[in-house]
Amino acid sequence: MPNITVLLPYHNAVLTLDAAIASIAAQSFTNWTLLLINNASTDESAAIAKHRAAKDDRIRLIEEPKIGIAHALNTGLAKAQSRYIARMDADDSCHPERFAQQVAYLDEHPEIGVLGTRTTFSTTVEKSGGMRWFTEWQNAIITPHDHYVKRFVDAPLAHPTVMFRRELVEEHGGYDTGPLPEDHELWLRWMNAGVHFAKLPEELLTWNDHAQRLSRTHANYSVDAFFTTKAKSLAKWMKSRLNDRPVIIAGTSVMCRERARMLEAEGIVVHAFTDVKPRVIAGYSFIPHNALPASGEAFIVSFISQRGTGDRIAEFLLSRGLVEGEDFILAA
Repeated sequence: MPNITVLLPYHNAVLTLDAAIASIAAQSFTNWTLLLINNASTDESAAIAKHRAAKDDRIRLIEEPKIGIAHALNTGLAKAQSRYIARMDADDSCHPERFAQQVAYLDEHPEIGVLGTRTTFSTTVEKSGGMRWFTEWQNAIITPHDHYVKRFVDAPLAHPTVMFRRELVEEHGGYDTGPLPEDHELWLRWMNAGVHFAKLPEELLTWNDHAQRLSRTHANYSVDAFFTTKAKSLAKWMKSRLNDRPVIIAGTSVMCRERARMLEAEGIVVHAFTDVKPRVIAGYSFIPHNALPASGEAFIVSFISQRGTGDRIAEFLLSRGLVEGEDFILAA
């Protein structure tokens, strides 16, 4: 029985698939099965997969005609029999020690359910500063605590880097096939269920950004899709821990107010807003940022989205004795 099942779905990936497979074949850890899941490709990708499978009996070919990466991944999960599940995208390449280091860590840390790695960012897109910044943000998140408290900002680890324990699928379910970011939804659901996430400090996967990458082109990864997913999970998590504390929204922009309304639609009562300058928000109290309640007296949700602002907000709230994940959360 292989120790790892690698799920690699592909759809019209003729330009990158062979290199992705080659990086799996070059792993120093060799006890794996690679499931190449053809997700209705119409180019020569399937021929590349067939050629690779003919040369390596650890590679299996699977067909999933219903287009959608979540459908393909769930088909792969249903076939997996190994202790660990590893993800890989057809765009990317693994570094040779990735599997060896992840297996060693998970074997030694039974409390960790999902383990990612840092990524090396590579792009062919001229204007890619946002994606580069996002990669650097993810790479700074290492510990289980940091993954937990930063999970509502964005997906705290890169999907193609992860390895997780197969029993988590049985306990908490697989990928949601709705119109949403399937990886972030899964991480939020599993973290809400108490699963611990961590990241290796080494860059063990090259994340190849290009203009056709799904995260750039598909509606499932739009800002609205991400926040709709986050709002549902955030509201569910808040209901389990508020203990009747008033909810204060940090940020008074139109976007912040819209996101507050999304929380309210999920059953969260918003009591007040806060900001660095006085604002009048009809129907709500306003609390100056330097007059916020002490630890344990309220719960603050920051929806302020300017790049880098979240860290400054966290530093300010921490300086007032508030605890991230207990008294406040960043969600933008």
